Parts: sequence; structure tokens; C-alpha cells
Amino acid sequence: MATVRATCPACGDVDLSTAGVQVQVCISTSVAAYSFQCPVCHVMVNRPANAHVVEALTQVGVRIVHWGLPAELSEPKIGPPITHDDLLSFHLALRDDSWQEELAGMRWRS
Repeated sequence: MATVRATCPACGDVDLSTAGVQVQVCISTSVAAYSFQCPVCHVMVNRPANAHVVEALTQVGVRIVHWGLPAELSEPKIGPPITHDDLLSFHLALRDDSWQEELAGMRWRS
């Protein structure tokens, strides 16, 4: 098993096994990062990774995980953005036990 040298922001350079490092690649944007738990301070460290870093890490056996952005990000947004006042009103409405009946009586646009 190969050894990977990475940099922890608190501890500096640390040596890891390939099992202790993971590459994440977003299939929606092609942005990549790698992460590891520092063997000294045990903090999870995440670093951006360009194509060269991804290739070097995967060639020595580091596991790659593909993920995608949630579909909700591409849904159309209707209406104005939520304000702090909207959030406060929602919070106060949830304190009242009748919020479920009020919600059930609403008509939703599709």
C-alpha cells in the first residue's frame, strides 16, 4: 500500500495510507477535492484537487467517490426570496398548534 503525503493546516505535512484518503469528484461541475483525517490531531481536512492531483491520487490507489448536485438547485424559483421577517413569522406560526390545520387548508400551485 502506497503512502500519501498531505498537509494538515494545524500539524503540517503528515503521511497517510491510501485507505486514509478519499477523492470526491462532482459529476455536475467536475470540481474535485480530497479529504483525510489527520493522524496527529484527528481533524478532517478537505482540500481542492485539480486534475493532476486527482490522477496522482487515484493512480496510487486512493478511492474516488462521484457525487452530483441536488436536482433542487435547477428547479425554477417562484416568488421573492425568503426574508428574515418571513423566517420569524414561520417560527412563530410553528409555536401555535394550529399550523398543521392551516397548512392542510392551503392550495398549492403546480
